Parts: sequence; structure tokens; C-alpha cells
Amino acid sequence: VKKAQEEEAKVNEIAFINTLEAQNKRHDVLSKLKEYEQRLNELQEERQRRQEEKQARDEAVQERKRALEAERQARVEELLMRRKEQEARIEQQRQEKEKAREDAARERARDREERLAALTAAQQEAMEELQKKIQLKHDESIRRHMEQIEQRKEKAAELSSGRHANTDYAPKLTPYERKKQCSLCNVLISSEVYLFSHIKGKKHQQAVRENSSIQGRELSDEEVEHLSLKKYVIDIMVESAALPEPLNDGEERQKNKRKAKKIKARMNSRAKEYESLMETKNSGSDSPYKAKLQRLAKDLLKQLQVQDSGSWANNKVSALDRTLGEITRILEKKNVADQIAFQVAGGLTALEHILQVVVPTTNVNTASRIPPKSLCNAINVYNLTCNNCSENCTDVLFSNKITFLMDLLIHQLTVYVPDENNTILGRNTNKQVFEGLTTGLLKVSAVVFSCLIANRPDGNSQPATPKILTQEMKNKPSQGDAFNSRVQDLISYVVNIGLINKLHGCFLSVQGPVDENPKMAMFLQHAAELLHGMCMLCFAVTRRSYSIFDDNRQDPTGLTAALQATDLAGVLHTLYCVLFHGTISDPSTASPKESYTQNTVQVAIQSLQFFNSFAALDLPAFQSIVGAEGLSLAFRHIVSSLLGHCSQVSCESLLHEVIVCVGYFTVNHPDNQVIVQSGRHPTVLQKLCQLPFQYFSDPRLIKVLFPSLIAACYNNRQNKIILEQEMSCVLLATFIQDFEQTSGQADNQSHQPKGKSLGSQDYLELANRFPQEAWEEARQFFLKKEK
Repeated sequence: VKKAQEEEAKVNEIAFINTLEAQNKRHDVLSKLKEYEQRLNELQEERQRRQEEKQARDEAVQERKRALEAERQARVEELLMRRKEQEARIEQQRQEKEKAREDAARERARDREERLAALTAAQQEAMEELQKKIQLKHDESIRRHMEQIEQRKEKAAELSSGRHANTDYAPKLTPYERKKQCSLCNVLISSEVYLFSHIKGKKHQQAVRENSSIQGRELSDEEVEHLSLKKYVIDIMVESAALPEPLNDGEERQKNKRKAKKIKARMNSRAKEYESLMETKNSGSDSPYKAKLQRLAKDLLKQLQVQDSGSWANNKVSALDRTLGEITRILEKKNVADQIAFQVAGGLTALEHILQVVVPTTNVNTASRIPPKSLCNAINVYNLTCNNCSENCTDVLFSNKITFLMDLLIHQLTVYVPDENNTILGRNTNKQVFEGLTTGLLKVSAVVFSCLIANRPDGNSQPATPKILTQEMKNKPSQGDAFNSRVQDLISYVVNIGLINKLHGCFLSVQGPVDENPKMAMFLQHAAELLHGMCMLCFAVTRRSYSIFDDNRQDPTGLTAALQATDLAGVLHTLYCVLFHGTISDPSTASPKESYTQNTVQVAIQSLQFFNSFAALDLPAFQSIVGAEGLSLAFRHIVSSLLGHCSQVSCESLLHEVIVCVGYFTVNHPDNQVIVQSGRHPTVLQKLCQLPFQYFSDPRLIKVLFPSLIAACYNNRQNKIILEQEMSCVLLATFIQDFEQTSGQADNQSHQPKGKSLGSQDYLELANRFPQEAWEEARQFFLKKEK
């Protein structure tokens, strides 16, 4: 038992030792593991520390690199700047040397050309004679060939015209190369519009029916048209019909020149009296730029005195442009005191001297002494000086500066518009006439005329005429009479120098659109505006009664006759071509264009304002011109198309001018009343009745529309029936009754002074659009029920 116990103690001791050893080993392993982990942590911390140090060093390096790069970039930019400045200096020196070399070369070339011109003059004359002979033969051959082609084209057009000879669609207004004639009526037909208008006319159709019949029955309209085109409309030779006209035209032209010379002498004598009175006038002005404007005006005169008779050098042209630019910047502020200060300082006289360099130029290819751009700048300054400044415009009239503008304008038109027979007028017009200088002259003249109209002296208003003129007119009946006599002389002078005929040629030369040609559009606008201003001034100074419908029409200026002889200076022709340049040959494929660009709309507005002012001046003449064969059809298409445009695009000013023009066209004229209800539906009359509701409810717009509807339908049952389909005629009768009551009250209070010009709103009054003595009859007519 003891031994067993000892053995068990040994076993337990061995087990304790083993356990102790195991624990020691485990302790050693754990201690080693801790040491290993500690070393790992130390290594990790060391690596992280080194990494952070490395990143810090890298950032420092990048910062130093960026600083070095910025310094290098600054040095490079500085070097580039220096290099650019050096290159600019070198380039400027090179340009100056080149300019000097070019000037020297140009001078040598000019000398050489002069010598060569003297040497080759004789040879050139001989060559020209030979070339003329050759060209005559060549032209004759081409003419015969083109005549044959044109004959074939016209024959084809005649054969196919029965298919589309419907005047519901716009025919062409382009003149025929070879004129046609109606052998039955002995009427000359110059274009497709006149052809369709004539064969649709009552007189021609009645004559055809009287001369032709089929088995005793009356011919239908289609048969009349077909027979007219096939039998009665024939080609004629233009040369034979145009021979006697040049002799009469030449005599008339010489007579007008002599008359213009007398008028100009009378105007110059009056201008000298005016200038002698104006010399004593105090030139004081409250303009802040008075001293500067005086200095600039003196600079202009000085530059003109220094310059010789040759072409201006580039540096002198630049100096002139700088001076004109400074004046323009001051006058663009639209301060009346600045405008008057510039005029008093002699600015307009200096501008006249600048513009006078154009007068020696008699050929299109001849270069002007001053570049066209500088001349346009000068005319722009002239315009800014007179724009909305009644004092300056009155000075331009009384000092006779206006005749200089008219002479310069007629000179420009004479250079570009050759004197031609009426049958070919406008075909050879040079398109350079639509450039800036001529347009600028038209604009200035129109501005002066419109300002004179707005500030015309009469008995009830204080005129804008300079105060010194009261001394001139103390012994005369009134200041208005002096103004009237000067304006009357001015209009007579403009008519006798042939300005209307030249503008007629310019208008006839326009055969296409102006959408993409703003220069041509501006020319047409200002030309129509000038004609409008002339008509308004003529109405103001020559009418003996305020009523448009008065039979006492006296026009000593000759303006009405000139416009009547030229069919309103060709404005209606031009407006038709501008609106219908894309004429439709097959109506079944498309519809007419009824939406126009702003350029076209502005041309239309100015043209219609001119028509309305001429109608106010001489209503029977206006109705006879526009109601004639050819033009009546064109007028109907124009009005219909513009009404269509206004239905799509809001344009109140255009729409009102169209409405007023239709009223003047139809008032007391049964034949013209028929025109506004003919054609493709909706007709002109129907379009007027289909205007927006405001024109039948707003008193301001009713005042515009209703007088034209009254004029178009009065004493015309068919038009009244068409009108009743769209609206009640009682509205028109009520409108007339209201005006009768208002007019009676106004007559009891005051009377309208005679000779007064139409104001901006006066022409919308019923008394100026429908004769007052027919108001009661018209009211009864519209109240009467049709059976």
C-alpha cells in the first residue's frame, strides 16, 4: 500500500511537472507572441512614419515645382508681351513704309497712266469705231434671235393663258418685251396685269359681244376672253409708236428747266434777304456743347480750305471722319439746343461744301474726291441736325439750303437713271442708285418736309419760324403767307427739275423682292416718304378749303399733274412687284404669299401713306389713276394681300393705312366699288367685314373702319348685300347719326380754319373720308331694308 502510494505520488509529481512544463512552454510561447506582435506594431509605426515623411517631402517638392512654374510662366508672358509690342512696332513701321511705297507707286502709276492715255487715245478711237460696227451687227443678230424666242414664249403664254387667265390670282406686272394692243379698243397693253384687266373690263367685253356672236346668242365671259386673246390682242412694234414722243419730251424738258431756273432765282433772292436779317440775330444757346460744336464746325471748314482740287489723302479723310464722328455722337443725344448751336455755328454750310464734291461727278465709274463712306457720314450729320428740330428745318427752307439738297438729289438720280422713253423707263437704271448717299439725301429731305408739315405756321398756333423773320414780314399779310409762298416755290422747283420722273424710273426698276436687300428697301421707304411729305405740304399751302371733297382744286405747283402723268411715280407698280415677286403661274398648286418681312411691311406703309396723302390732295385724280385698267387689278391684289398679312401678323399702322386707302378709292366712285367686291373669295370687302371684333366695338377702331365701309357700300346694292351677310347695316347708320350730332355741336362752337393741313388724327374723321352733305342720304340708305 505504501509502495502504491509512493507510485501514485510519483505519478502525480510527474503529472505536475508535465503540467508545469506545459504551462512554462505556453507562457514562453505567449511571451514570444507578444514580442512578435510588439515588433510588428513597431515596424508598422515606423513604416507609416516614413510614409508620412515621404509624402511631406513630395508635397514640398510639388510646391517648389509650382512656384518655379509660375515664375517661368510669368517670365514667358512678359517675353511674349515684349515680343508682341516689338512686332506691333515693326508692323506699324512696315505699314507706314508700305503706305509710303504705295503712295509713291500710285503717283508713278498715275503719271504713267496719264502718259499712256495720251498715247492710246487715237488708237482707242479707231478701235471703238471698229467695235461699234461689229457690235451693231452682233446686237442685230441677237435682237432677231431674242425676238423669235420672245414671240414663241408669248404665243405659248397666249395659248395657255385661257387656262389660268383668272384675275383671282396675281398676274405679272413685268413689261412685255414687245407691247401688245387690243385692235378692237385701240388700247396699248404693256404687261400681263394690263392684259387681264382689259379683257375683263366692261367696255372691252361689250365691244366684243357687239362685234361677235355665235348663232345669234350672246357670248359668255369665257368665250369673250378666249376670243379676245386669240383675235383682238395683237403684237405691235414699239419703235413705230414711240417715235414722236422724244421731240415733245425734249421741248417740255427745256421749258421745265427754264421755269426751274426762274423759281430758283426768286428763291435765292429771298434767301439773301433772310440771311442778311439772320446775321444780326443773337446766336446764344444753352447747349453744353456749344463751344465744342463751334470748334468742330470751324474744323470742317478749315479741312475744306486746306484741301486741293484732287482726291483727298487718307490721313485727311480720317481726320474728316473723326470730326464727323464727334459731331454725330453729340447730336445723337437729340438735344434741340445742340442742333441749333451746330446750325448757328455754320455746320450746315460746312456740310454743303463737303457734299458739293459729288456735283462734278457725271459718270457712274468716276471716283469721287471724298470716299462714299465719308459722304454718307456727312449726310447722316445733316439728318441728325434737322431731325425733329423745327428751327433748323425752317432755316433750311428760308435760307434756300433745301434747293441744294434737291439739286444734289437730282444730280445723283441723273447719274444713275438715264433719260429714257416712257416705254422703256426703268430698265437701264443703275442699281448703285440704291446705295447710301442717294438714300441719305431722300431721308434728309423727307425729315425736313415732315418737320415743316408738323410746325407749319397758321393763325391759331405759334410757328417755329425764327423770331427775326417777324421783322421781314411786318409789311406782309401774315407769316403763314411767306411760309406758303416759299413751300409752293420749293414744290414747283422740285417738279420742274424732273425729280418725280427720276423717282418714277427708280421705282419702275424694282421688279423683285426687297426682303434680302435692305438698302433698296430703305431707298423705297424714304422715296415714298418724300412724296408723302410733298403731297402733305402741297395740300397745306395750296388748298383753299379744308374739305377733301371740295371741287375747287388748284395746284399751281404742278405736283398733281406730274404724279398723274407718272401713275403715282410708279409706287403702285413697285409695291405690286415687291409683294408678288413670286407670281404663281398655276393657281391650283399654291396660294399667294400673305406674310411679309419687316422691310416689305415698311415699304407698304410708306407707300400707302403716300397714296392717302395724294388722295387728300386730289381725290378724283387718285381714283382715276388707281381705278384705271391694269392698276385697279394690281391695287385690288395689293390690298387683299396686305389685309391677309394683317390677319396673321398684328400690324395696326399698316392695317389702318390700308383701310383708309380703300375708303378713298371707293368713295363716290361706283366703278371702284365694284372692284373691291370682285375676285377670289374672301374679297377685299369681305376681308374688311371679317376684321377682329375690336373694330366693331372699340370706338377708336370703329372710327377707322366704318367710314371705309360706308364709302365702299353707299349707293351700291350688291356691296350692301355682301355687307349684310357679315354685319348689320344699322351699325353704320348709327355711326353716321352720332357723327351728325357731334358735327352739329362742333359747328355751333367753332369753324375749321381754311388752308389747314391734315393732322395725325384728322384724316380719320368721317368728314374727311365721306362727304358731309351725303351723310343723311347714306344713313337712310343703310337703314333701308333690301327686298
